[in-house]
Amino acid sequence: MNAIGHRGLPVDDKRELLLDSAERVFCRAGYAGTTMAALAAEAGVTRPTIYAYYPSKDEVFRALAQRVRAELLDLQERADVTSPRDTLRGTLTESLNAYVRHHGMVTVIAHQALVDPSIRSLQEEIYDRANRRHTRYIERLVAAGVADPPVAPAMLAEIVTGMTMRFADLAAADPARQTELTEALVEAYWRLAGME
Repeated sequence: MNAIGHRGLPVDDKRELLLDSAERVFCRAGYAGTTMAALAAEAGVTRPTIYAYYPSKDEVFRALAQRVRAELLDLQERADVTSPRDTLRGTLTESLNAYVRHHGMVTVIAHQALVDPSIRSLQEEIYDRANRRHTRYIERLVAAGVADPPVAPAMLAEIVTGMTMRFADLAAADPARQTELTEALVEAYWRLAGME
């Protein structure tokens, strides 16, 4: 049975379940400590089943990183565009939720990027593509006279990504603070964008 996944396209349920299980293992054991046997055990399948979908641990890891990237890009596409305030609130809330949900995986990607140039490129792509879209949105707000940020739109996008990731660290450590952090993020962005 196929589910509906990213961009409304059918996805392989087994592949998604394997990736869900794999994310837990990578977050728990790190990249070096993860084995195909551990991935199979977490998913409740045999190693040949894992190999049928992914020929190596590296391929599983890349698929997870690409899934995080796709989720972050998809939430920008699904943003409520009723008003700039609604767009910002919805996008920031969903971005923070995604970073909290994938906090462990984002951390493992960052660690692995230190020693693996191909993962470093993938990590940069995760942030760069989202930031480019974000920059274009801010540029449209500036052109419409809705925003007046004190820095260039590209710099504001980078600042907001940094704040979102730090707030995700805080929310992951203390989930009870997530609502407070979301509100602070929205208000800070509103002011930084010069949208008062």
